[in-house]
Amino acid sequence: MSDVVVGLDIGSNFIRTVIGEFTDNNKIQIIGLGKTPSPGLRNGTIVNIESTMQAIRKSIEDAEMDSGCEVHSCISAIGGVQIKSWDATGMGQVAGSKGSTPREITENDMAQVIEVARSVPISPDRQILHVVPRYYVVDKQEQVKNPKDMLGVKLEVETHVITASCTSVKNIQNCISRAGYRADSMMLKTLAATKAVMTEDELELGSILIDMGGGTTDVLVLLGGAPICTLSIPVGSSYITSDISYVKGISLDTAESTKIKYGCCWEPLLDEVEEVVIPGIGGRGPEAISRSELCQIIQARVEEIFNMIKAEIVQQTKLTQLSGNVVLTGGGAQLLGITELAQKVFKTTAVRLGTPGNYGGKVDVYRTPEYATAIGLLLDSARSRQRIDTKRNNKYNGEEEHVSKTSFFSKLGDVFKEFF
Repeated sequence: MSDVVVGLDIGSNFIRTVIGEFTDNNKIQIIGLGKTPSPGLRNGTIVNIESTMQAIRKSIEDAEMDSGCEVHSCISAIGGVQIKSWDATGMGQVAGSKGSTPREITENDMAQVIEVARSVPISPDRQILHVVPRYYVVDKQEQVKNPKDMLGVKLEVETHVITASCTSVKNIQNCISRAGYRADSMMLKTLAATKAVMTEDELELGSILIDMGGGTTDVLVLLGGAPICTLSIPVGSSYITSDISYVKGISLDTAESTKIKYGCCWEPLLDEVEEVVIPGIGGRGPEAISRSELCQIIQARVEEIFNMIKAEIVQQTKLTQLSGNVVLTGGGAQLLGITELAQKVFKTTAVRLGTPGNYGGKVDVYRTPEYATAIGLLLDSARSRQRIDTKRNNKYNGEEEHVSKTSFFSKLGDVFKEFF
């Protein structure tokens, strides 16, 4: 088993690579980072194979140079409008024929009912990424988080099935392969980010993760410790740049640099008299505008994105209350005033930026919301490795080994309270 793992986040604006190394106790230490523009994507979807392949190679090569190690494979993430999800139920008999004596439920029983839920017919142009158990039902006893070792005759599971477009998955795998690397596995972007930035309490109470990318804004809603809704808004931070470019009549590059340097989306944070100088184009001289005027352009678009998310969540889940946090990740989440604006739209003070933890290396670079997905991929790999080692140790010690496909979400809380 390799001591190095690579997380690859292919975004609409940038491709980010994080290389991690396993320590003796199977914890992750970050040793290399790479980040390069991704001109081959639009709204989270690959539109130019060659450009995307070259950007992937450049990002991984930069991370290789940073870490001093050679990369052969990676774990990648996928998101955007090509993701669709729904709930599915799986059920099975624990003790054989109906009416037989109850027996203890094993992890193998749990895995089998999850497989039944997985077998729901889907369109041939889609493939399953994840089947995440929400809760189990043991002989009509509902909301059981972990039925292992309980006595029962009949076992059911309520799951959330997350699928992706087969074409999108194959295009990502093709780009990685053509860049000279092997794609080991693929994970939902927001699910990976959740593992990197949410606390145990947030997962227990239920929260919403909003990943603000360049071309899309992806959302994961958690209830009862498991995802109940995945959605994507086809608007991201690139649209903010386009708005600035259109309103002020400047190039996209100038608008982007102006947004990064002076951008804010909550006007009360600004000094009304502060000015920003925008370079002119086509022989036109530079123009001085107030930073508040720039903020009005940005705030209008970000507020629109948050309102679209809020409306979609209510429509798809019928939820209007939440007890956890709204957690913001992605490059777009680094705008000044983003949490204050989210608090206004979602009518809660429980909003924060999703910042990954300290895993050594260049913490000043990766401890930002934009690296949440790539680091989450590494953490998921570490947890999988720990589970494998635990099973090996159990088998060595003579304990019964079971195949378990339960999720880390399955032990978490289930209470949504005040949200909107």
